[in-house]
Amino acid sequence: MAAPSLSPAILAARERLREGRRKLRESHERGSPGVQLTHLQTDLVDGVILELFDAAVADLGLEEIASQLTLIAHGGYGRRDLAPFSDVDLMLTPLRRVEKLIQPLAARLSRDIVDAGLDLGFSVRTPAQACQWAWKDTTVFTSLSESRFLAGSVHVFGKFFHNLRLGSMRRDRRLIREVYQARRDERRQWGDTVYLLRPNVKRSRGGLRDIQLIRWLGFARYGDTDLEKLVQLGALPREDYTRLRAALAFLLRLRNEMHFDSGRSQDILDRTAQMRIAERWGYQGETGKLPVEEFMQDYFEHTREVRYAAAHFADTTQYRSLSVSSIDVLLSRRIGEDFRVGPYHIWIREKRLAEVAGNVTGVLRLMELANRFERRISHRTWQAIRDAMRGREVGRPDAEAAKQFLSLMDRPGHLADLLRRLHELRVLEQIIPGMRHARCLLQFNEYHKFTVDAHSIRAVEAATQLVHDPGFVGELYREQPKLWLLHLGLLIHDLGKGYERDHSTVGREIARETGQILGLSQADTESLETLVFHHLLMNHVALRHDLTDPKIIESFAKSIGSIEVLEMLLIHSICDLSAVGPDVLTDWKQNLLVELYHRARRYLTESNFPEHIDRQLSETREAVRVELRAADAPPTAFSLLDQLSDALIDRADRVALVSDLLSAAEISEEDPVRCWGRFSEDQDATEYTVVFRQGERPIGTFMRVTGVLLSQGLEIMRSQIETLPSNLAWDRFVVADPDFSGRPPQARLDDVCRAVVEGLQSSSPKPLKFRRVWRGRGGGPADAVQMLPCRATFDNTTSERFTVITLYAYDRPGLLYALAQVLAEAELVLHFAKIATHLDQAVDVFYVAELDGSKVEDEERQVEIRSRLIQAAERDR
Repeated sequence: MAAPSLSPAILAARERLREGRRKLRESHERGSPGVQLTHLQTDLVDGVILELFDAAVADLGLEEIASQLTLIAHGGYGRRDLAPFSDVDLMLTPLRRVEKLIQPLAARLSRDIVDAGLDLGFSVRTPAQACQWAWKDTTVFTSLSESRFLAGSVHVFGKFFHNLRLGSMRRDRRLIREVYQARRDERRQWGDTVYLLRPNVKRSRGGLRDIQLIRWLGFARYGDTDLEKLVQLGALPREDYTRLRAALAFLLRLRNEMHFDSGRSQDILDRTAQMRIAERWGYQGETGKLPVEEFMQDYFEHTREVRYAAAHFADTTQYRSLSVSSIDVLLSRRIGEDFRVGPYHIWIREKRLAEVAGNVTGVLRLMELANRFERRISHRTWQAIRDAMRGREVGRPDAEAAKQFLSLMDRPGHLADLLRRLHELRVLEQIIPGMRHARCLLQFNEYHKFTVDAHSIRAVEAATQLVHDPGFVGELYREQPKLWLLHLGLLIHDLGKGYERDHSTVGREIARETGQILGLSQADTESLETLVFHHLLMNHVALRHDLTDPKIIESFAKSIGSIEVLEMLLIHSICDLSAVGPDVLTDWKQNLLVELYHRARRYLTESNFPEHIDRQLSETREAVRVELRAADAPPTAFSLLDQLSDALIDRADRVALVSDLLSAAEISEEDPVRCWGRFSEDQDATEYTVVFRQGERPIGTFMRVTGVLLSQGLEIMRSQIETLPSNLAWDRFVVADPDFSGRPPQARLDDVCRAVVEGLQSSSPKPLKFRRVWRGRGGGPADAVQMLPCRATFDNTTSERFTVITLYAYDRPGLLYALAQVLAEAELVLHFAKIATHLDQAVDVFYVAELDGSKVEDEERQVEIRSRLIQAAERDR
């Protein structure tokens, strides 16, 4: 049966929408303001819907009852800020006596609008039902507060909206509380900070939804959503209104761009869109800053203003408990001439408000007291400071202000929140000038989730949270005699980004300048410089090198120079990783950092590091030997124990190592491979150990095993590669298995091991296939933008025996296998490897040697291998 053809009215509506959108796009590309375009889009949709409504009323013969109903636009359509492919929200509202008569009209109208090509949200409610519905459901309330008359009876609409307004104002306390809570819940889902690198321009903090929040709260409290009228009522400061209008124009234009570009409703501003829009909008960039980073700074500046204005307005509209306010005043005490502190809040005394609010020293003194007494600063005081600081010229702090700032930095309390406030008020950059450059500075990679300034303050926050940490790092943090120095290092460690030179080198200069501004001693300034300059060193050494190599530890310890700085650098490194984004700091990474700390500390205190480690390892070997004797192990097991490297012995579980040696001892010429898998609860990962008797040329084992593991859908997190003196490969791979949450079943471990054994024993291995959609734990990269070039470095100084090759690349399925192929084809013997991947970025480190055991020192050979590694990394990129 053929589908019924569309009516001429619907076909005409479709054509009108198509042609209208084409003209709107042309207008947008000519630079039409965002607000103007959304109004034109709304007018276009109004025309289509009104024609369909009139046609439906006429065809159904309902002209007589049209005066007893109203057609209402609400939500975004109601407030006239429709983006090109936004949903259209409509409500048909009849008087009760004709409610049943208009059902055919409702069915016809909703069908026709959808057939015309609009995404529709449609409901039928009497005025009373609509009001009751709004007061019970926060989402409905916020949408209907934006109601706009479209067709039917103006009288019916006026009566409905009058009742909705009065009823909402009578219920304002509850509605305001529920609307604000709903918005907080939404922000937690879509981003509770302005400074996300892939924001949702509608729902993330500081986005369009926060501007709408002001309208909704204004309707509940004052009966009006219009921002200009809220200014006239004294509810919204004129300065906030001006900034909100600028932000609204920017965000609406941006949203229009995203809709037109994707041909659908699109609110996620991903990296691909950021680059494209920055180019189209004419951003040029500047020294050390990409055009896309300049564009995103503008985006963050606007959303920051929206966030602050929305928070301020929400605070003024929410009712405060009279009992709390009374208790605060009655039980408060004066601190000096300027402040009072109560059980809940601290504030500037009214007669001192204007003078103190405009003085950096006074503001810092207030912050320090708020942190010390763990009190919230009253909203009235915040308002005064914000207004005063906006008009204040930027200048350097005097000695008293520097003293107050350092006192503030020495107390964990609410330090991070106070630093955010100082940064918002532009006070922080008057103390640390580098914060001005870092404001809203995008780090255009998938590794960092936040802007430089937001990341820096989050790093401080991660440190202050250690005050309650019961573990070793928490204990070390609480014992620090100069917490202010640690916090200051975290605050400024990344401020060197956005320049052409290495950010650690620039950061050291900023640290030196900061020490001078704050009047630090030479020793403290040097410690601050070391913390900032070496803030990446501990992570690099721990995550990329063999920590059982005395030379590695010696070189690291000498770079740090003192136990005081070493302690702070451990905490700094952990907090820096934690502040990058969710799941970046893992137990494995933290354990490696702590291990490096202990080894470096022994070197700095005992100066006999090798002997100490040798003694510790000897004790472990002897304990394993005793258990092997108890198990009546064959001589081969004892021989293998003697051959195992310090690295394999050092991190092995003793019971597991005994089992591994017994299994490996069964290897023979006829049966040369053993593979076993063991799930680690601590690492939430599976460790596969592969022991293989290699031929005379120990080449290609790592390549084959890597290929098999990747073809099984496993994500290799790290590996430890060893070749024993008896030419036995002893390789460990720690992998994530995306197919299973938690411990994989034994059958899965057996299947993987069987595939590994077959891959190593086969003289002609099967072609490998890797998953096209890589489903690692954090999901795949958000989009395919890759800005940074692949790099490969050769280092012949770090290790006494091996050449260290480090490759920086974007991760993809099969990458590690492709790199292993290059190493095998170059006939390099792989002795040790560390694999590190976060989201789309991989840093792989290989300790290699030539077949004769020498380092790779020939420059032409290095150039050739480097070129082939980069080609392999960029293949299919």
